[in-house]
Amino acid sequence: MEPRVETAYLLDFYGALLTPRRREMLRMRYEEDMSLSEIGAQMGVSRQAVSDGMAAARKQLEEYEAKLGLVRRYLAITQEAEACLTALDEGDIAAARGRLANILQIER
Repeated sequence: MEPRVETAYLLDFYGALLTPRRREMLRMRYEEDMSLSEIGAQMGVSRQAVSDGMAAARKQLEEYEAKLGLVRRYLAITQEAEACLTALDEGDIAAARGRLANILQIER
């Protein structure tokens, strides 16, 4: 997965666990597509402080994901659900049943 997309997912799932300042830095970067200099100017800090803060926040988000795995689980379930819908559209009930069984397995 592209790092930018992965960070956006991590921020969606675990952003509330970050400090408000770090969350805002990541939000400005990944949701508003602001540069580090723009973020720094808006927050009254240096570009380097933004870079350091974002690196620390990203590391923290990755640690949460390593422990909890919510993004990995969400993506796996979504992939299986999409495959199930495709199987149903094609009339392949056995494949759809298999995909639903996979979803139940992920949930356990």
